[in-house]
Amino acid sequence: MFKSSENSRKDGEKKSNIFYRVLGAFGRFLMRVVWWPTKIYYKEKFPDRGNVVCVCNHYSAIDANAIYSRLFDFKGRIVVKAEALKSRFIENGMAALCRAVKIRRGESDIGAIKKILKELKSGGKVLIFPEGKCNKGANFKYMLPFKDGTSAIAIASGSVIVPTMYYRPLKPFGFRKNRLIVGDPIDLSAYAGEKAHDVRREITDMLRTKMKELRAQIDEIVERYGGSLKKYERARSAAGA
Repeated sequence: MFKSSENSRKDGEKKSNIFYRVLGAFGRFLMRVVWWPTKIYYKEKFPDRGNVVCVCNHYSAIDANAIYSRLFDFKGRIVVKAEALKSRFIENGMAALCRAVKIRRGESDIGAIKKILKELKSGGKVLIFPEGKCNKGANFKYMLPFKDGTSAIAIASGSVIVPTMYYRPLKPFGFRKNRLIVGDPIDLSAYAGEKAHDVRREITDMLRTKMKELRAQIDEIVERYGGSLKKYERARSAAGA
């Protein structure tokens, strides 16, 4: 006559899961079609498969949209700071939308690290913002100091690191022209067998240098050549670069 409390709980979870799956599917549609329309330069450099740690500069909570929808093709995971998931609704919604991994900054969050490593070791992709938080400074070209966690994760999982860089002036929503450049994958095979603790700072410094180079490159494409990759490459070819 009556369902047991255990059966009721399972039915409730099933309905909840269906709700979040529908919410996630709708959110992915918005990401692809509506949110954050972004022009991507050198998309072909992004690996089709393999364990990849993608890194990017960070302006806002929805910076991941173009990367997750167009580079990840809605596969892989995004590392999100725990403070951004303030409610169970947001946390479950993000889990359904992009399989977000909640990580507590400044702590040894073993559970989150295990999830990230599992994804990478199974051949997946993970997006990490090495600045650790949104950069709200007036100078949108400036990057905050990088955390070492990205390098440690890449070494521990045997992943390549793919740097990306947004060009996005800090203007009100609706007036932004978003552009993203993909850099050359960084092969860390030379560090195979090394302990992450011993080399992560070196790798982090190298990554920051690569990101600065991307910053200069996308600045030149946008500001000197009006966002035209053809004009930029034609000029480089003429200069013998």
